[in-house]
Amino acid sequence: MAKDKVKSKKLKVKSKELTPESPLKSEARNPKPAKAPQTMEELLAVTGYTLKGVKKGDVVEGKILQVTSKEVTIDVGSKAPGVVIDKELENYKDALMALKPGDSVVAQVIVAENDRGQSVLSLRKHIFEKRWKMLAEYKKSGEPVDIVLKESVRGGVLADYGGLRGYIPQSQLDSELAKQQSRVAGRRIQVKVIEADQETNRLVFSQRGLAEDAALVRQKEIVDAIPVGSTVTATVTGIVPFGAFAKFTVDKEGKPQEVEGLIHISEIAWEKVDDPGQYLKTGESIKVKVAGVDKKTGKITLSVKQLLPDPWEDVLEIFEKDSQVKGTVSRVTPYGIFVTLSPGIEGLVHISKISPGEEPKAGEEITCIVEDVRPEQHKISLSMTLTEKPIGYR
Repeated sequence: MAKDKVKSKKLKVKSKELTPESPLKSEARNPKPAKAPQTMEELLAVTGYTLKGVKKGDVVEGKILQVTSKEVTIDVGSKAPGVVIDKELENYKDALMALKPGDSVVAQVIVAENDRGQSVLSLRKHIFEKRWKMLAEYKKSGEPVDIVLKESVRGGVLADYGGLRGYIPQSQLDSELAKQQSRVAGRRIQVKVIEADQETNRLVFSQRGLAEDAALVRQKEIVDAIPVGSTVTATVTGIVPFGAFAKFTVDKEGKPQEVEGLIHISEIAWEKVDDPGQYLKTGESIKVKVAGVDKKTGKITLSVKQLLPDPWEDVLEIFEKDSQVKGTVSRVTPYGIFVTLSPGIEGLVHISKISPGEEPKAGEEITCIVEDVRPEQHKISLSMTLTEKPIGYR
């Protein structure tokens, strides 16, 4: 009986320990739920996410969320996605439609917040950056690109490549288009990229280049019929800053074949040539020497200079050592001045032989003393006629 009473007491104690009236045990088993975030700030504090504030003109990085015909949405870390809309979608539709969700982009803020709480963005800079890189690759590979001609201007034609303004010099137009320059607006053509410099915003195309590539492929098959060293009559087809192109006819297996070669600026005359257009004219018929043929590429090198008398052959008879001569300063360089003594003959006055502060200018006529003549190297050393030796004279 006593044992039953003790057992009953133990059960009562145990039962009391487990009742809800025991606050310690109750809190341990049923902790109070955390308070739910009530504001955006509290939600951000819980998640650890940080919102970026943007203002007009900011350049921001983001990821494409969605691309539709009406808008492009971009996550730039703001409270609402940024959007690209309106004119930008219209002007750069092809480039924008090529974007995919997840693509990383760099955008510029046009409007910090519109009536929907979104920042209005521009991807124009991102698109142009990408296009400049592509143009550099096209220039390297020689792959043709499609452009739209805009208008004829002095010396060539303005063109558009995806919003980038480019230029085709007249010398780089084919003969057909050159004749129709006044009616080129809106015409789409294929060209080669010959210059693409983003820093200077310089973009130059060549339509002629594509035709030349095709011609070179054909020329490879007939270069064996072109005797190097022969003299031919050629017609100048174009003037470029580095020389001129000329066409002539060769006989291949009894059939006349027209080929084209380059007269490099250094092969136009014995004197220094700055402007090939001052020596040659498009359409002019001239005698040229076939100076070289590259059988691998089909390129032909022509020369006018090599058909002219070499002025250096008799230079020792004309310019004797220690004689006094007159000439015109053609170039001023850090190491001296070059003086034209006669067509194709230049001499050098070293900087050490010029009195400080008395350096002559380009175009000035001066009197010099012939110090040394080396016809095999095409060099004449000169000194200026002085009343006293300059400091450091040797």
